[in-house]
Amino acid sequence: MSVRAWSWLLLLSAIWGASFLFISIALESFGPAVVAAGRTGGAALLLAPLAWRRRAALAGRWRAVVVVATFQLAVPFLLIGIGQRGVDSGLTGILISTQPIWMVLIAAGIGLGRPNALSVAGIVIGLAGVAALVGLPGAGAQADPAGIAMIMAAAVCYGLGMVLVRRLLPGVNPIAITGATMAVSTVVLAPFAVASLPAQPPTFSAVAALVVLAAVCTAAGFVIYNRLIGEVGAQRASLVAYLSPPFAVAYGATVLAEPVGVGSVVGLALVLLGSWACARGSRPAPVRVPVPVTA
Repeated sequence: MSVRAWSWLLLLSAIWGASFLFISIALESFGPAVVAAGRTGGAALLLAPLAWRRRAALAGRWRAVVVVATFQLAVPFLLIGIGQRGVDSGLTGILISTQPIWMVLIAAGIGLGRPNALSVAGIVIGLAGVAALVGLPGAGAQADPAGIAMIMAAAVCYGLGMVLVRRLLPGVNPIAITGATMAVSTVVLAPFAVASLPAQPPTFSAVAALVVLAAVCTAAGFVIYNRLIGEVGAQRASLVAYLSPPFAVAYGATVLAEPVGVGSVVGLALVLLGSWACARGSRPAPVRVPVPVTA
């Protein structure tokens, strides 16, 4: 890849790795539903001009859009917010990167292909990485088990969401998909957000974090990702899935003083290796949508 392409890739990894940091800051004043709805709503507004011009691509597919929006965005965003109340941002970034493992298992479960030897090895290695995260000294050993379960459930939803996109919206323009699913997700999350609005005025840092999460980590991140796909292809652009978790750990350690122990290092290495093996072994049909590693 060119120097420019690597620059875009590293920038995107830094942006998406920061998502979990900004979620943690936003949660200081807002509930998980408000954070999730604020993120999707803000991104939908910013992406609306781009998505509107491509709306014809979604004709007759709105039921599929609702299903994808629910499982790829609304539910996992809400689960991550709930989970991060008891789990460090860096650990969240690592756990979310297990998404390719669950995608392989789900695809196999619904008859979209069998995992080969490399994928099976990736599943075992990745799950061993999760065990290291929660069993060895580090952030995982101090995390809330229920929060970890919520975040793992979000990663499963991400995997399911990618399978649903491949199954229900093949070949549809990615900008149209993202704009529509962000808007639908906001509608799905709005009642929960309204019911959990803060009783006290939010802090400036929480409001700023939510704005950055929507505008930079979600809307701008999507635009950069699709530009990167256009320049180097989907396979190379997917490297962001393996570069963003180390950024998440670094942000958490330096900004929020989150602990980084041997469990974090060993778990991160095993999870990324396992996810890489699953992605390589399954070789799914390429889909031009954002890799769901941003939370």
